[in-house]
Amino acid sequence: MTTQEGTRIISALESTWAAIQKHHPDVPDVVIVTGTGQKKRSRNRLTLGHHAADRWLDAAAAGRKAELFVSGEAIDKGGETVVETMLHESAHALAAARDIRDTSCAGRWHNRRYAALAEEVGLQPPKRAEKVVGFSESLITPATVGRYAAQIRKLDAAALARIEAPADEEGEQGQDPQSPENPGPRGGRGRAGKRTPVECGCMPTPRRMQVTPAFLEEGSVLCGKCAQPFQPREPELELVLQLGEDEAPAEPVAARVEP
Repeated sequence: MTTQEGTRIISALESTWAAIQKHHPDVPDVVIVTGTGQKKRSRNRLTLGHHAADRWLDAAAAGRKAELFVSGEAIDKGGETVVETMLHESAHALAAARDIRDTSCAGRWHNRRYAALAEEVGLQPPKRAEKVVGFSESLITPATVGRYAAQIRKLDAAALARIEAPADEEGEQGQDPQSPENPGPRGGRGRAGKRTPVECGCMPTPRRMQVTPAFLEEGSVLCGKCAQPFQPREPELELVLQLGEDEAPAEPVAARVEP
């Protein structure tokens, strides 16, 4: 009987995760799943992977395991991208195992604690925190490529079924998604992490919030006070606030001049 493609994919990914655990014994077990990383309503956003803590019930151990998602598009990009993606998520897995808060802003902002974990597993975080995503774009180093050369070669040679990655899309990582609009982006490109300021029709002071473009595309959001939909408003000045060791986007601040 021919081995099913899904089995081959998961087996290859599990073998790679086992190699990561060999080098970093603190990295916990996970349940690995795959599929497309492209959202139906967000055609210009691609998620390469995500880590979701305690998502799966482990009947054998009477406990829970995290979910590790690696997209078919990541597989299409090659073994090095797969290993880099899984290392990114292994840093999140270490954070969960050690009870370290490595992200904020619903998983989008990757703080300095994440950067330290990324370095621990063999990634190189950016020298400065990037807007919206912080230290998310931590890239695989030449030394780490050499460490996982055997896994990269096996992934490239396995000719696994894959999902073609659109040429004009950049990959992202995700962290513990809480909703379809929480990809925890890696790279901050395209619409990753973008927020649209909206306001309702309440007078004299509209109620305001920020949502993703994809969230607005799904349908109108009605205000509970005036029963009118929230509509996009003019962009306002965006500041970056740094408190302590973590830098995070501040809420928009605007100045109004009455005529």
